Amino acid sequence: MDLETIFTDSKWRILTELSHKSQSPTELSKRTGTSLPNISTQLKLLEALDFVKKEKLTNFEKGQPRKIYSMKKEFAYIVLGTKTAIGKKLFILNSDSKFFFSTLLLNDPSSIYVLIRLFMEHEELIKSCDVFGYIGLKNNVHEILIIHDDSSKANVLKDKEIIKNGIKSIINPHIHTKESFVNGINNNDPYFKSVLKKVYLLVDKDNFLSNIKKGGK
Repeated sequence: MDLETIFTDSKWRILTELSHKSQSPTELSKRTGTSLPNISTQLKLLEALDFVKKEKLTNFEKGQPRKIYSMKKEFAYIVLGTKTAIGKKLFILNSDSKFFFSTLLLNDPSSIYVLIRLFMEHEELIKSCDVFGYIGLKNNVHEILIIHDDSSKANVLKDKEIIKNGIKSIINPHIHTKESFVNGINNNDPYFKSVLKKVYLLVDKDNFLSNIKKGGK
């Protein structure tokens, strides 16, 4: 099967939904506006191709799902077209490539450059973070979120300067522990709620912040 057929139409909508959370075929049918038989067929195909996995539930009540699906692979599918190279390739992601490809989805080229430079220069620190995310850019100041149990380690990034083509970018890290961030959200602190809404996640161990975003603290 051509890869293009996997990443179009109903299959792509299913993968998009499962990237947010695990769901039953019935839930996917409702959320995608696709018939249940069609969803079941597409799920079987995606499962056979090893993109999704099925979990059978044993303790379920009447009317509740008997099985749920979730994403099995984290991947990138790249189509490249230049004057010197053209091609397409599927990448199964590890922690390094996941950070790189996720960064490329940002709209601002300067932000992409700054984040990749940060990763290259502070790989060990970034990989040790519970959360590393991008908040935004204003007046050449790049706001990032770091959640680390030893928050003092992230101080090395405070006011860090990155220069490209004579243009200086400043890093402003928002540094917190898991406990302080959860307390801020539980107390409905406007600052923490704003950060949670804006942040684009690049590292999120054990889906810590993803679960908070979904309301599943």
